[in-house]
Amino acid sequence: MATTRPEHWIAPEAADTLCGLFAARVARSPDALAYRFYSPRRHAWVELTWAQAADRVAAWRAVLDEAGIGRGDRVAIMLRNSPEWLCVDQAVMSLGAITVGLFCNDTPASNAHLIADSGARLLVAVKARWAERILAADDCPDLERALIFSGEPPENTRIASADAALAAHRDAAPPDRAEAGALASLIYTSGSAGRARGAMLTHANLLSNAHATADALPAIDDEHALSYVPLPHSYERVVNAYRAMIVGAVITFCRHPRFLGLTLARAPITTLVGVPRIYERFYVELNRWIARQPRFMQRLVRLTIATGQSVFERQQGRSRRRARHLLWPLLRYFVARPCLRRFGGQMEVAISGAAALPYPVARTLVGLGLPVLQGYGLTEAGPVVSVNRIDDNQLDSVGRVLDGIETKIGPDNELLVRGPGVMQGYWNRPAVSDTSLSAGGWLHTGDKVSRLDKQRLYLTGRMKEIVVMTTGEKASPEPIEETLQLDELVERAVVVGEARPVLAAVVSCSAETLTPVMQRLSLDPAAPASLISARLENFFIERFAVLLAGYPTHAQIRRVAITTDRWSEHNGLVTATGKIRRRRVARCYAREITRLYGRRTPGEKMDVSQNTNLG
Repeated sequence: MATTRPEHWIAPEAADTLCGLFAARVARSPDALAYRFYSPRRHAWVELTWAQAADRVAAWRAVLDEAGIGRGDRVAIMLRNSPEWLCVDQAVMSLGAITVGLFCNDTPASNAHLIADSGARLLVAVKARWAERILAADDCPDLERALIFSGEPPENTRIASADAALAAHRDAAPPDRAEAGALASLIYTSGSAGRARGAMLTHANLLSNAHATADALPAIDDEHALSYVPLPHSYERVVNAYRAMIVGAVITFCRHPRFLGLTLARAPITTLVGVPRIYERFYVELNRWIARQPRFMQRLVRLTIATGQSVFERQQGRSRRRARHLLWPLLRYFVARPCLRRFGGQMEVAISGAAALPYPVARTLVGLGLPVLQGYGLTEAGPVVSVNRIDDNQLDSVGRVLDGIETKIGPDNELLVRGPGVMQGYWNRPAVSDTSLSAGGWLHTGDKVSRLDKQRLYLTGRMKEIVVMTTGEKASPEPIEETLQLDELVERAVVVGEARPVLAAVVSCSAETLTPVMQRLSLDPAAPASLISARLENFFIERFAVLLAGYPTHAQIRRVAITTDRWSEHNGLVTATGKIRRRRVARCYAREITRLYGRRTPGEKMDVSQNTNLG
């Protein structure tokens, strides 16, 4: 935690709303660079100062006021990560209205549910066809108008041009009407256990969490942060967007994940706020590169990582100085730096949240000299609950609890949280709200902790994501899945086995990487039957046995179903932050799972259950 804040930071007492925070930043540094983004229309990078962003917010406020948006109204935002997203967000909240973020890659039916459930009166979207598909999926009776940036608005519809509306309202802007205790946003959870539900978060909830997070993370001079996690997610908004207003950081937007590597290479990024998947991909790509190098180079990289981790442990006060530490400056410059170039040449810290970061990945990053700070949170908590600190970083922990947040362990080791960031409840879900929020304002997180040691959290999995096998053995699928995904052939993995005798895995592999393997096994890559070949399955079982060597016998993978289907947000199998929707995967591949358990190994009891529920 920073003991004293830099002078250019916005103090907590300077603003009591998110709109006040934005106004304070504009007043403090109007001509400083605020946002950078690549414009496909102009084929060039565009930069906005805080004053220019404020002008855009004022224009949007006038447009929304003209549309009759006022206190308590909901406005849906379906834009890619960009300054426009945050400008609309600020304009909506400044009118006392409530934002509802929609994911651009989600299905029209899913986004229609969010609009209908929230009762949004207005939608701001990129493309006309996006709005048309949403209205085709659900009429959304409360939606009066959709403002779009590209495509021709159909005649006699609720769809209109955003550019035309902005051009007509650039001068007059109504005053700020935001209040600290008023709802700022309905942030919908992933809905892995049913339809998505909107967590009601106030200005005070989000602002307090942004300040606490800013104090916990390191202060970086001339900070440039990358924004690529979708902004509808509270993690991206609080840790990146709102924190940037507090500390005066520059946000560089990556409008689509496929441009992530290019953006990192061409922008002076110092801070990467990401989800584990991006770090896992780096880990896999690094191992592929190492495998292609001469043996002496392979040994040199492994020596560098081992030495770097040893230096890290000494810096954390958990180890003594060793003779090999004298090699670290040379190893870092000549070996570690080239390995980290895919993250850009100026990266100073990596932050990981939204899911657990596998230990081998974290060890590799710190071993190469890049501090990685793993944190924990959930939308309903505002969202950040804990994060590791630069000078107190435990790689197997999700860090120390933020200042102002209380924690305790409930029944079955469930983590309970209380603090200023905790939501007001779920939108139009009073019964579910009463279940999630107990007496005294304690939020039931649904996450299990192994212990609370000086407010440091060690998570062990979800309350309901425990596989209970017919043998009576229990296994937590999440750490097993994380380990399987470290295999270079595996893009995604889901472990099943509830009411079954053994564990099985459904794995998604790239057809490109799988083809050479199938050819070596004398299988025809073009034949669908090859994917269910016993030779291919045994090949994966043997690989997984090596990865899971440290796991108990009952936690080994005994069956594998292989698919070349790509799991993504588009087909509903992955959330916007990269989390796998485990139950949906199980339903989608129910036939393959049934096939896996249709065979018996010697001595194995007959499996009589058809239950594919993941708990």
